[in-house]
Parts: sequence; structure tokens; C-alpha cells
Amino acid sequence: MKITLILINVFARVAQWQSIRLIRGWLGVQLPPRALMTKFLRKIPFVVIFIGASLLLAVLFFIYPKFFLAKKPDAVVFVKQNLKISVEVADTPAAWAKGLMFRNSLAQDSGMLFMFPYESAQSFWMKNTLIPLDIIFISKDKQIIDIKENFQPCPSEQFICPSYTSTAPSMYVLEVNAGFVKKHGIKIGDAVEF
Repeated sequence: MKITLILINVFARVAQWQSIRLIRGWLGVQLPPRALMTKFLRKIPFVVIFIGASLLLAVLFFIYPKFFLAKKPDAVVFVKQNLKISVEVADTPAAWAKGLMFRNSLAQDSGMLFMFPYESAQSFWMKNTLIPLDIIFISKDKQIIDIKENFQPCPSEQFICPSYTSTAPSMYVLEVNAGFVKKHGIKIGDAVEF
């Protein structure tokens, strides 16, 4: 064990000296190795983090530009029914996890619109949700692809709550008061706008 640590230390020091020689050659300066090493190493973490974060954001922007540029909607319109409801938007992992938990009520003709960066099977559960809900799954083309009606709250003493998954990939999910779908005649295949 001790020999391994000594070898690692020796290799690390050799790598440091080789790096310093390369850097001195690139910069064309004749600074003492320790001073150059200290100056350079202090800047590395910031530079690496900055470049890494910039590349990550650039890649995400090119993969999902709508996710960064889209204006958050304040309403969802059911085209066939000519019905407009106000919505709160959940578009971050923290907002997706919280959803409508711990709410005692939800205003009539309002809801929460979950916006995901890509289409996939979406699963929801009623843990810590105090009001019954209808859940409407919407495709990236803004067509209703699945509806789960009248889901009741999961009792707080129940350790495991059932989850409800869309039958097809969806990019948006709208939660509204239970009975909303039946009351307004919302059906699979209907178009929505926001």
C-alpha cells in the first residue's frame, strides 16, 4: 500500500514538471516553476467549470431550443370546445416533483400544465395531493393522447401510492379538477393550444 502511494506521488510530480515545461514553452516565459504552477493552477478550476457549463448549455440549447426560448403560457385553449382555462406552468424538475401537492383547492377552469423537454411516457401519482384530479396527456403536436379521470388523493398514511402512466408518449400534461373532462366533453384526439 505504501509503495503504491509513493509511486502515485512520483508519477504526479513528474506529470507536474512535464506540464510546467510545456506551459513555459507555450507561454514563452522564464518564470520559476513554482510561481508559474501556482498562478496557472489557481485559474484552472474556474476556467474548466466555465467552459464545461458553457458547452453543456450550448448542447442543450441546440437539442431543445424551444425549452429555452418558449414563452411560458398562461392559458390552455381546447379548440373543439372553444374553452380557455388559466394555468400555472411547471417546467423545472422541482416544479414537476411538487405539482399540486398540499393544495386544498384548485380554482374552476384552471389547472397546472407540466412542460417536459421531450416526449416520453409520463407517470404521475397522487402522493400528498389533497384534491381529486383529471389528468390530460398531450403530445408535442398538442393533441390529447390520453386522459385519466377522477383520480382520488392518496391517503397520507398509505406508504406506496399508485402511479398513472400515459399510454403513449406525451410532452405536456395538464392537471385539472376532477370532473372537468366529463363536464366539457374533452376527448382523446382533441387539439389544444397554448
